[in-house]
Amino acid sequence: MANSLPRLYLDTSVPSAYYNDRQRDRQLFTQQIWHGKLSNYHLVISNITVKELGATKNLKRRKKLQRLVQRLDTCIANSACAALSHEYLNILAMPKYDALHIAIATVFNCEILLSWNFTHIVNDNHKQKINDLNLLNGYQPITILSPHELRG
Repeated sequence: MANSLPRLYLDTSVPSAYYNDRQRDRQLFTQQIWHGKLSNYHLVISNITVKELGATKNLKRRKKLQRLVQRLDTCIANSACAALSHEYLNILAMPKYDALHIAIATVFNCEILLSWNFTHIVNDNHKQKINDLNLLNGYQPITILSPHELRG
């Protein structure tokens, strides 16, 4: 039987916040939704998330992060993701991996992308342009939210 829960993509900022005690309010809120609201969704990450978490310098924290996400579905970036991310980069000023996170979530049919990245991802100026490009390229619009905006 197929999973009927809405697909929710977590960019690297969400699992990273789970153990980030330098931003204690964000950490506690992330832990709260991880064990609460997120259970109402089919959680998805990507190989980019895995790679970024694997670059965590603190070995103890890196192992905790890897355990935190190890059972989540992992989408592997492909040529369609790369092409769509290039479309984003052509009109939006953002880092390559941020564009790739959005493209992976879109290509793999996630209804929601959840992020703590307010500069490049959860950015009202970018959201409409991203969804215009998604439609232009034959993809569904995606809802981009911060953890505080998540319902459920």
